[in-house]
Amino acid sequence: MSQMRWIRLGETQRIDTRIGSIVNYAARQLRAQQLVQEIDLPRPLNSEILHHHMEQIRTKKIVVVQAPQGMLDSGICALWLEVAGEEFERIYCAPTDSAVHRQQFVNHEFGHMILNHKKMIMPADRVALLAPLIPMNAIVAALSRNSFTDEEEAMAEAIGDELAMILRKDASQSRRGAETGFGQVL
Repeated sequence: MSQMRWIRLGETQRIDTRIGSIVNYAARQLRAQQLVQEIDLPRPLNSEILHHHMEQIRTKKIVVVQAPQGMLDSGICALWLEVAGEEFERIYCAPTDSAVHRQQFVNHEFGHMILNHKKMIMPADRVALLAPLIPMNAIVAALSRNSFTDEEEAMAEAIGDELAMILRKDASQSRRGAETGFGQVL
């Protein structure tokens, strides 16, 4: 895999030297904001409410678990997948001591869900990275990073960043609860 190098063209554009294309960060950020707005998040938002809202959108339970060592050894830090016949989807995340870092892994995978990226059937050798958590004879659909463009990954990350900003903005309100006016001089 070639190393990504950027040439800055101004405040909002850069050139990815691997592919020679201009990447407009402002446009990506604006699109991420629009997509997040379209899913009508409840406010104030916290990680539990976000998770529940994404389950409602997906119409399935979403289980977040620590990634197995085989997946980590292959260089994957987060993965969204679905096993045929199961009534839930999984997000595997690399272990981290930082709750914020873990949430960003989840936010990125939520970004793929919001973008409605199509999952692909995983080959058996990739499923083996998740063993013994997934039976080898199961049909597993997952995002395969090498089948997506850098722009799709960047867009999922922009959505993840937008979700993180909303979580951060709403943090103090979600800790306090809803504003009722109780105890305030009106």
